[in-house]
Amino acid sequence: MTARIETAPSATVPDADALLRVDDLAVSFATETGPAMAVDGVTFTLRKGEVLSLVGESGCGKSATAMSVLRLIPEPPGKIARGTITFAGEELTALPEKALERIRGNRVGMVFQEPMTSLNPVFRVGDQIAEPLRVHRGMSRDKALARAAALLGEVGIPDPEKRLRDFPHQLSGGMRQRVMIAMAVACEPELVIADEPTTALDVTVQNQVLQLLTRLTRERGNALLLITHDLGVVYETADRVAVMYSGKIVEEAPVAELFARPAHPYTRGLMLSRPRMDPSARHERLPSIRGVVPNPLARPEGCAFRDRCDEAMARCAAPPPVKKVASGHFCRCWLY
Repeated sequence: MTARIETAPSATVPDADALLRVDDLAVSFATETGPAMAVDGVTFTLRKGEVLSLVGESGCGKSATAMSVLRLIPEPPGKIARGTITFAGEELTALPEKALERIRGNRVGMVFQEPMTSLNPVFRVGDQIAEPLRVHRGMSRDKALARAAALLGEVGIPDPEKRLRDFPHQLSGGMRQRVMIAMAVACEPELVIADEPTTALDVTVQNQVLQLLTRLTRERGNALLLITHDLGVVYETADRVAVMYSGKIVEEAPVAELFARPAHPYTRGLMLSRPRMDPSARHERLPSIRGVVPNPLARPEGCAFRDRCDEAMARCAAPPPVKKVASGHFCRCWLY
């Protein structure tokens, strides 16, 4: 029997303190050759005022996990095959669509990966930010636009009253992402989900956007689920980190513990592949993890990472159990 991952919050935090609980989540997509399991048994807990980062390579199931929280997976071809998602004590997988609409954009905000495809190109940004305020807060258009201008100023956009009248294509990539953040936090949600919020932004703007997200999380006392493949982002912003590989969480720990003592061979490979600031390493070739993330339709038996792992052994042909490495630190690997 395959062991499910047990995270530290699931074991130590009372249910009353858990804002979001995801338990044994599995998400599949129908294909011509059969169902592809993009997410396979993911479990984690997120508390108020906390930043949890899901990290891993592209194709590991991070975005599918995030989209599932608000049931944004297109059905068909996708579906939540099993598991539960509990937000503030309410089970979301069983909610009717009308009830979900009262949560999306109101109690849970979403910052999507690419703002140019998420913002409507034919509406001014002011009207798009004002929409959730009018729908969920019942504000008049004038009051909602005034609040939208205040939000643009809060996220660092200069001359916000003028920018309200702009269309998305008139803004830079960094400004569009700030507009997305303003929309996500407009109704002061309890949870913000940010899916690769710094993709395609230059380093300076990336840092500004991340500082903005974490500042708003701390000041408002809400929770932030941050999806990224950048370990530098994780180190600077997260309280806890869950490393995903091939649809599963393979390691979870507080961020300082994970960076000091990475346990899973995949996590260690990600760490080693980061550029180093040490001048002596300037001309060294960066180590890399050989191969690619397996196709969900053709995952190897047992540990999905074993074909890429330098420490693989015979027992890796069986599914590895989840073991406690240290306080709050869990790893899915036969090495433990």
